[in-house]
Amino acid sequence: MTHMDKLKNDLSVIDAVVPPGSKVVYLDIPLHLNVGDLLIYKGTEQFFKERRYQVLARRTDKTSMKWLAENPNLPKDVIVLMHGGGNFGDLYGHHQRLREAVVERFPQHKIVYLPQTVHFKDKGKMLQSANIISKHKNLTIFCRDERSKELLEAHFCKDVRLCPDMAHALWNVFPKQGATDIKRDTLWMIRKDIEETKVDGLPGMPGPEGYEDWEDICTDQDRAKTKLLLNFERVNRVLSTKLFNTPEKWGAYTDTLVDRVNHYFMAHDTVVTSRMHGHILCCLLGVKTKLLDNSYGKNSGYYASWTKDVPDCELITL
Repeated sequence: MTHMDKLKNDLSVIDAVVPPGSKVVYLDIPLHLNVGDLLIYKGTEQFFKERRYQVLARRTDKTSMKWLAENPNLPKDVIVLMHGGGNFGDLYGHHQRLREAVVERFPQHKIVYLPQTVHFKDKGKMLQSANIISKHKNLTIFCRDERSKELLEAHFCKDVRLCPDMAHALWNVFPKQGATDIKRDTLWMIRKDIEETKVDGLPGMPGPEGYEDWEDICTDQDRAKTKLLLNFERVNRVLSTKLFNTPEKWGAYTDTLVDRVNHYFMAHDTVVTSRMHGHILCCLLGVKTKLLDNSYGKNSGYYASWTKDVPDCELITL
């Protein structure tokens, strides 16, 4: 068994909380062009497929709050699943408010936050959020690193479990890089958002014009399709989330987008990245990767917990 096989198998820790065949709803699906979040989304759907979950509803991050208002009488045997990732905290307030709203709306239901990394800049905001979330009596939070686990157990929830990122469910689903795929040397994939990485002094590092982020890899067609579906979701928020089946359309489109990104990565000998999912995608595709930390230690924490034993992976510290 390879280490990547083990990481996929490690996702089975979820089975004790959400047994195969469970009735679930899946909220906070990312409707944007951060391909890392899309990899989590695709891995989550693959996990659902392998576990034969009965998915009664899917809603994007744009209409999940509206769905809560529409469904005050959700059957008690339905488990509410929240999309995983790195937005638990105060950097991305909309997602945290949704988590709080879910536990308030469904005090009697089993609720599961899929694997997260936690980061709060403001302790006051952390305690305020914890005061809401910690009141729920049937909540399980999966998290991706020890630091997050300690913080969550101290303030948010008694049932906190370590688990790798949901994208690992895509192991042996995605293709593997072959020698004939490699057409270029190095892809420099460096964050340009609020978790921006300081890369000054990294040997061989090009200037900003020489590196890419997810948005750069996506096309104008991707942006146009996303804008169209965002318009559908605006209507759904006003009228009914059942009006346009945006998750189905988005799921089909992003299958094509992710396949294109896979081949772009496989065309490079090495990927140097400060994107956690740039790193995880390389692990899934068998591409050599050098991982830089993000602004608050998310990447180094994940590497230490899960991927340090994957072949051709290296953590670079500056």
